[in-house]
Amino acid sequence: MTLSNEIKMNLEKLFKPKSMCVVGISKKNPLSPGRIILLKNEFELEVNVYGIHPNGGEIEGIKLYQRLDKLPEIPDILVIAIGPDDTLGYIQECADLNIPASVIIGGGFAEIGIKGKKRQEKLEKIAFDHDIAVLGPNCIGVYSPPLIDTIFLPTERITRPPKGSVALISQSGGVLVDVFFNKFKERNIGVSTAVSIGNRAVIDETMLLEYFSKVDTETSNIAFYLEGFKNNKAREFLNLAKESEDTIITYFGGITKEGKIATQSHTASLGGNHKILSSALKQYYIIHPHSERELLTYLKVYDVTSKKKKPFRENIIVFGNVAILSVSGGHGVLCSDMLKKYGLKAVQFTDDEKNDMHDIINPTAREIASFNNPIDLTGSVLDTDIENIIRYLSDIQRIECIILLLLPYPPNISFQIGRRIANMISRKGKPIVCFIPYVEKYSLIIESLELSNIPVFHSIKEAVQAVSALKLRTRIHNLKKGNIFWEK
Repeated sequence: MTLSNEIKMNLEKLFKPKSMCVVGISKKNPLSPGRIILLKNEFELEVNVYGIHPNGGEIEGIKLYQRLDKLPEIPDILVIAIGPDDTLGYIQECADLNIPASVIIGGGFAEIGIKGKKRQEKLEKIAFDHDIAVLGPNCIGVYSPPLIDTIFLPTERITRPPKGSVALISQSGGVLVDVFFNKFKERNIGVSTAVSIGNRAVIDETMLLEYFSKVDTETSNIAFYLEGFKNNKAREFLNLAKESEDTIITYFGGITKEGKIATQSHTASLGGNHKILSSALKQYYIIHPHSERELLTYLKVYDVTSKKKKPFRENIIVFGNVAILSVSGGHGVLCSDMLKKYGLKAVQFTDDEKNDMHDIINPTAREIASFNNPIDLTGSVLDTDIENIIRYLSDIQRIECIILLLLPYPPNISFQIGRRIANMISRKGKPIVCFIPYVEKYSLIIESLELSNIPVFHSIKEAVQAVSALKLRTRIHNLKKGNIFWEK
């Protein structure tokens, strides 16, 4: 794939390599980054791996070569886990041997000051002159399952998220491994590829946006953690985002005075004015969550509803008209209180509709249930009551989404309720977002729903945010198509 601005780098070699070589392997230290990367990829992933050591030999049955030019083939990617001065020598070897891509793990470049900046300038010149797709320096590189993983942490120390639709690009390796990997796994959010860009001397967020938007067919949602745009690249990034058919989400660090100081020593980055930044992102149809939790909520609902099997059909929420269905009156009230803040509103039921709902639930519950919006079915609810009400609400056209607050505490709610709801939604196609407490004993219910691509959240607020996120995505997709109704 050839990127724009006359840069002829093959980014597919970074994310879908057939072969890889690792430089910086210690025979004595089993926890050295190079050694961890070599063994992880040899025994856990599909890429063909080679290792370089000045004395040759082997580690755990893997032959080590003394030099790059002694390898049996030219690798697609070179992972460099050594000091900065020696790193430059290996980048020059990439140029000499036509190795198309590299990940530089180590630091000692622009993030340390003048001396490091000079090193980084030399690195950039070699890479751009020879079209070498370099990630880093000062990064953990690429996680592209099932092919390659250059994260220099032992597998038992990190959590890998499931495969999915979200491409993750992060300036910070720590944020990638903690905020994204751990919490994606916890929330069952799927990743297509994850990329740590560090100092982004060569490959930056703009190039990656273009690649994942235009080339990678496994990605439909692209999420960025940035500490500011790369110099002179903001406009290009914004224009690419506006043109992209994918959903683009950005989350920024370094937006406060103190944060800006921290970013300069972290990844040699400069953040911009937050108000100007937010305005620009909105103008170019980029989603900009206000908090880490909101970011995760948006990505979960976008990932789930991007799957090939779409229980909600096209997931269209235009006006934000919702029905709240609960087995607890208090939870329904809390949910109602949040709707306006997130651009949603509760549909008002007619007397006939209330009477219909009254008649289709069990005799004990119907005498004490409330059929306003929110609907409170009370603790006397049965599985069939929840099914019947969801079926009824699904046929009311002005309801765009059902928010189900399912607390499985009442004794008459069975552990089959998840499957029963999923079957109903698959027939009706009405969007539904669920709140179920993330308690281990209810995991069977949650799993039944999520296997059918029905999103489940562990707080009422997240469920409301998720519906708002679907409404926001509907607006952005229509604006990109030029539908002026959404300009309001």
